[in-house]
Amino acid sequence: MFTSGMSSVRHSLLTLTLACGCALPAGAQSLTTVSITDPAYGIKAFDINIPAGWKFEGTVLPGPECSRIPMPVFRAYSADGLTEMRLLPAFNWTFHPGLKGFRPVSGCLAYTGPMSAEDFLKHYVEMVASNGMHVVGPMAVGAPYQQRVAGVAQNMNRIAPNVHGSADAAAVRVETVNGTFIIEQRLRAYVECRITTSGPDTNGGGCSAHVDVERAPKGKLDALCALVDAHDLVRTPHDDAWLQRVQQALAQRAREDQVRLTRQEQAGQAMLKKQFDDFMASSQRNHEAFMAQQESSFRSSMNNANAAMNARTTAASDWVDYALDQQTVVGQGGLAKVSSSYTHTWSSTVGNQTQWFQTNDPNANPNGALSGNWTEDTKVHGNGQSN
Repeated sequence: MFTSGMSSVRHSLLTLTLACGCALPAGAQSLTTVSITDPAYGIKAFDINIPAGWKFEGTVLPGPECSRIPMPVFRAYSADGLTEMRLLPAFNWTFHPGLKGFRPVSGCLAYTGPMSAEDFLKHYVEMVASNGMHVVGPMAVGAPYQQRVAGVAQNMNRIAPNVHGSADAAAVRVETVNGTFIIEQRLRAYVECRITTSGPDTNGGGCSAHVDVERAPKGKLDALCALVDAHDLVRTPHDDAWLQRVQQALAQRAREDQVRLTRQEQAGQAMLKKQFDDFMASSQRNHEAFMAQQESSFRSSMNNANAAMNARTTAASDWVDYALDQQTVVGQGGLAKVSSSYTHTWSSTVGNQTQWFQTNDPNANPNGALSGNWTEDTKVHGNGQSN
């Protein structure tokens, strides 16, 4: 196969309780229920309805610093792998226009304000689009899905009188090519935003975007979407025992954060007093040694922080590659995103044009069989770091 050139406002736990408890409407396709286990606690977290006979993969990911609520992710797909539905990790960001020098925390997007679902999908398509992706136009989101989104906003507005919550949904149809197949996809998202209307954090807030993807061979997407919409199949009802564990863990983490902040403040005050006492009572030599020790501690802390941030970024980029059925390689054409269906990728560059050859045959070598000078690319992490 060839391809060519390519602070902190938290979610309310009430958002997780929006799922309708009503029975699934009748349909031509029989359904089965599968469960997602949270690896953090080893207990069932969510029940998902999928078409009978489909395969399923799912897990629970921890939320980023700007929204610590754990998030379910899954993919369910037919036996031939051409028809599937996915729930992607939530995208989160916070904004504080009145806070000078505000920067997004690790794992959160750098958007500076609220955004509609339609605008977010435009950004998302730009972020994941590869050669051959064609945007066809908008699609319906489905009535049960729309009702859930409306419930999200209602729940947020019940939380606090000085918080305004909003939520809307949008969907777009795109087409991609998979070998000889033209694959249609519906990219659907709802975006929920919370904005503080009074107090010291006025106009500050945060948003979360929740994306699900339905894909099928051309001509079959509408039937798949009708099935998904009739039963609201991307709905993820939570397990009550799991939710209780999450609430307890988040409460404990909040207490630990408060204790840590208090200790940091006390340590800072003690350090300032010690510095003053040393300056008044010690020689210049002792003072210089103290400053050298502070510099060493600072460098060590920065190195540890950079290493931790690197690890989180690498894991997130690998999940995005997995969610999009792609892998990242480096070779003659630099970093490239290619299909993950093959174990070996070769590249050849002539002028400004780079071509890739992919195969599962470890002994295959396009040199001599194809024009150009081919070298085998090296697989790396999704952010370009070496494995």
